[in-house]
Amino acid sequence: METKTYTKRENARRAGVAAGVPAELVEITVHKNGDEVRFGWKAKQPPASAAQGAANTPAATATESEPVAPAVAVQGVTTSKPKKAAAPKVERVEQNGVKRPGPGKCLEVWEYLDQHGNLTPKDLKPVAAEKGWNENNALIELYGWRRFNGISGRVNAAA
Repeated sequence: METKTYTKRENARRAGVAAGVPAELVEITVHKNGDEVRFGWKAKQPPASAAQGAANTPAATATESEPVAPAVAVQGVTTSKPKKAAAPKVERVEQNGVKRPGPGKCLEVWEYLDQHGNLTPKDLKPVAAEKGWNENNALIELYGWRRFNGISGRVNAAA
């Protein structure tokens, strides 16, 4: 019986899967005849760690289904970095639809505004430069702090 060949690798893989072989166990074979190249497939042997489940696969034969000793736990080699523990979730206070910022420069601006009250942008710019904050970000945080505290409109000059 002549083996069936296909014009594309994908077609050979698809035929192997259609025959009931898991996609990871389909091995593509290359058949060259002069300038023509065609592809076939055959079932690969499952890795040693999957040897117990091999008896249940359609590609297994009676000679392969001999009892297998229990697999020994083997540490797998990974190339990924170890997972870091998740940082504890900080509950952020929300007022007037605005959440108070988490730790960082933005919180520093908010804490300064908590201590010194409602400033004008003109008053906050020199403080931002002195403390090493980005001036534009400090102004954005000022407006967010105002919304958080329910302050709208302009600051009165008398205040």
